Amino acid sequence: MSTASRDDMSESEIAMRKFLKQLGVTAHQVLESALEEAVADGKIEADGQVPVVATVTIESLGVTHRVEATLQAPGGNG
Repeated sequence: MSTASRDDMSESEIAMRKFLKQLGVTAHQVLESALEEAVADGKIEADGQVPVVATVTIESLGVTHRVEATLQAPGGNG
């Protein structure tokens, strides 16, 4: 992100982007590791489909956002 565009953002926008970046990076690391370990342990098949649910909650506001998807376990094609 350029300095000029960052200067145009409010502190709340910057904080939101930082949170979402941290959420995305850490969730990716955890999910990738868990899927690799599950395949290695024989808990799931390589290239198998795995349902996933992510929930973000702001308790003080009573807000919950839930996202559901299907991930593919790592396998033979890399």
